Amino acid sequence: MNNRMSLQTREWVRSAFLELLDEVEDIKSITISDISKRSGISRRTFYRYYASKEDILTEYIDILIEQYGNDLRSKKLANFKEFIVYFFNYWGQYDHELFILQKNGLFTYVFSEFNKMIPELYATISAPWHIQKEVNSREIIYTTRYGVGGLWNVYGEWLEFDREKIEITEVAKILIQSFNSL
Repeated sequence: MNNRMSLQTREWVRSAFLELLDEVEDIKSITISDISKRSGISRRTFYRYYASKEDILTEYIDILIEQYGNDLRSKKLANFKEFIVYFFNYWGQYDHELFILQKNGLFTYVFSEFNKMIPELYATISAPWHIQKEVNSREIIYTTRYGVGGLWNVYGEWLEFDREKIEITEVAKILIQSFNSL
């Protein structure tokens, strides 16, 4: 019972935080009291779970990335083009939440957390386009950073400028067409 309450409280806090972020243009204007009130808990309870607003943000992003990794591990993607489609379709389901982070200047947190978790994620996923295990780990890091940076930058561009104009699947098609022309 206690663990379930803890998980529920954390969910209330994360939801309240995102709702408040959606209403403002700057994380600095949100107080711990605002978050506590919106989530229906006391400030004392808030501090039992989090030390700061940034801790909520990090936890939320880590949960998204963990879910992404779990989902990706269950996929059998035959090539990198299928991965591109998968990547954009997967993160497209969180476009509203990620747009909220972006409009508040917090999208870099997603990118930063993803970079921290990608080496572990890379090691647990078998894909035909992966670098052979015998290759220098620095090569894997540089290659994954290159790929991840490109995909997240394209996704961020779509969030900021085209989210309401074109479907995310169109972005994947544009990238695949670009790769095909190389």
